[in-house]
Amino acid sequence: LLSSTLGYVFSGGDGGDASSSASWSGGVSQKMPWGGDVSASAGLSHAGGPGAEPGAFGTSASIRLTQPLLRGAGRELALEPLTQAERGMMYAIRRFELFRENFSIDVAQRFYGLVQQKRGLENQRRNIEDLVFARRQAEAMLKLGDTSELEVLRARRSALTSQNDQIEAEESLHLALDQFRIFLGLPPGVTVDVRDEAPEFIEVDYEVDSAIEVAFKNRLDVLTEREQLEDSDRALRLAENGIQPDLNLDVSYGIGGSSDPSALHQSPFDGSYSASLSLALPVDRTGERSSLRNAQVAHRRALRAHDQFEQDLVVQIQSKFRELARRTQSLEIQRQLIADQERNVKIAQLRFEQGDFSNRDVVEAQQSLLEARNALIQEQVNYEIGRLELIRDLGILFIDERGMWTE
Repeated sequence: LLSSTLGYVFSGGDGGDASSSASWSGGVSQKMPWGGDVSASAGLSHAGGPGAEPGAFGTSASIRLTQPLLRGAGRELALEPLTQAERGMMYAIRRFELFRENFSIDVAQRFYGLVQQKRGLENQRRNIEDLVFARRQAEAMLKLGDTSELEVLRARRSALTSQNDQIEAEESLHLALDQFRIFLGLPPGVTVDVRDEAPEFIEVDYEVDSAIEVAFKNRLDVLTEREQLEDSDRALRLAENGIQPDLNLDVSYGIGGSSDPSALHQSPFDGSYSASLSLALPVDRTGERSSLRNAQVAHRRALRAHDQFEQDLVVQIQSKFRELARRTQSLEIQRQLIADQERNVKIAQLRFEQGDFSNRDVVEAQQSLLEARNALIQEQVNYEIGRLELIRDLGILFIDERGMWTE
């Protein structure tokens, strides 16, 4: 901290002589890393008027060190503002990086949601083709007298209902594409579309225990939780320092003298030094004791929160592994269901041609096949999103400068 002062005084009165004086003083002070203050100052003065020697100046310089030995002493306390500023910046950077990870998964989830809708629309079109074929088949069999008009009406109603569902699905897809374009920040003139390709199945071959260890070493929020616990512990130590007695060491040294250019010999500068030790007993420290109690409560709360965070993290990762294992089994089940429903549709159509089944059985079999196909793409999307979330939870989902993730 720098300071400088320049002054000039002119004084006089009735029947008296006028006098004037000019002075300048400057100083610099610095906070030391161990909690003390060191300051240096210099001054220059000149007096004019009756009795004053022309060209005579007075000069002085001093240096002073004030060092607390108990309360307020220590490198940790002196650097606390800098430490908090650095920690705050690091926490902000980590929060931004976690936002980027979550945002990338959000984009992927919206994208695969569109893929799921488009694949569902394609499944709906295939179902319409089958229902239209069933309707024409029923109409042909009616002409041959092998079925009733009620079967034809049922087949026609199923085909029309499926067509209506297709129109609603197309409108829902167009709306979802427009919303995705807005989400991406693209202008209205840009056309957004996605390919109806299911996400590639990538098997997760991590071990649960090793994955938990990786998460504790790599997750940014884990590092933040640990450092915030350190902040709480440091705040407790600083609060304990605040209730100690004030024991201060004060050391100073100064020189001063006058200078007369007209004199043959200049007067020597006189030097002086002093050292003192002061002790102030903590008679009334109500505020400091309240701060200490609050710091103790906050530290215990931070310990409990940190312990709960670690336990929740372990449960979260274990649960995610179980979820992915369940979805892997569900994918296999859905593929088997599709194969079974395809055979069921063929059998129902054959039995309907033979007159053993009604058209209702064919429609129900085709509807079950449509539901199985839609369930498969939904499980594929859910598995891929769950896999990305697991990689994020392990702290190994890295986002490059282009916003793309790398594992």
